[in-house]
Amino acid sequence: MKRAIRIALATGSIISGAAAISIGAAMHAGPQAQPASRAEYSSALARVEQARPQLQARCEGAGTGKDLCRAQAEADEMVRVADIEANFRRDRESTRATHRARIEARHVVERAKCAAVGGFQRDRCQIAAHAARGRALLEMAAPYEVRS
Repeated sequence: MKRAIRIALATGSIISGAAAISIGAAMHAGPQAQPASRAEYSSALARVEQARPQLQARCEGAGTGKDLCRAQAEADEMVRVADIEANFRRDRESTRATHRARIEARHVVERAKCAAVGGFQRDRCQIAAHAARGRALLEMAAPYEVRS
């Protein structure tokens, strides 16, 4: 009985995750169809800079989860800046940099989560986070290896 429940939950989460990804992709595809101008690029970076103190203030009020909140804010900022850069540059290098920024952002958050546990569990968590980052970087590089 427990196995059937686990399988049903896993299937449901996979289906809902796929739906969320397709909805997110549809939302991002619309407004970013045209490359950003220099002025739009500069203003977007300025907005990211202006949002930083507000995010830091929100993390100060988070209580025990300050470090995790800061790591998530840093990761979100990394990804936002990389997205802005990719939208402005529109080349392969900036697209790869955006992908790498997403991987690094996940890694930063996972390491912050590891800081909450101690001892051997922390070591195992950090090893798992590092391994996940390494796998993601290898998977990211795979399409670029096959060149003629």
